[in-house]
Amino acid sequence: MFTDNPDGKAEKVEVEATSTYSPVDIPQQQIEPELEQQEEFPVPNYRVTIASPAQNESFWSNDGTVNVSVDVQPELSAERGDMLIFKLDGQDVGAPQSSPNFTLSNLDRGSHIIVASIIDSEGNVLKNSKSTLFHLQRRSLLNNPNTINNQLLPQVRPAKAAPNAAINKQTAQ
Repeated sequence: MFTDNPDGKAEKVEVEATSTYSPVDIPQQQIEPELEQQEEFPVPNYRVTIASPAQNESFWSNDGTVNVSVDVQPELSAERGDMLIFKLDGQDVGAPQSSPNFTLSNLDRGSHIIVASIIDSEGNVLKNSKSTLFHLQRRSLLNNPNTINNQLLPQVRPAKAAPNAAINKQTAQ
């Protein structure tokens, strides 16, 4: 029987020391996080303006297409991962891109506001352009005088009179 409280008949057992291992000391290496290993690039002092469409410009586009171009000074920093993003009427349109040109498609007729923003690789806004108001006009069946209840009326063209019809009319009188 093994116990912590020996009784009078107990006999003491000597246990040999167990073998142990002590590892060799390894010098501590300082491991820097990946972000600290990257070279830090300063944030450029960007200026971004919408070159097209111009403020208060009107477009006739039956398919609702408007081309947007921006001027960015200095150029976007590829090392930092800076990109452009466009907002139409307060909503993001398209994915971030490095190109200063963007095409809006299938817009509804009416007035719209576009804003271009420069964002960094983490999605933080670095600079916004001034908002630009533009107007899109599309052809409508409602504005066509040849329609009733939004249905196009068939075009009736007067028949051409025969060349001798005027002469025959005079002789008949």
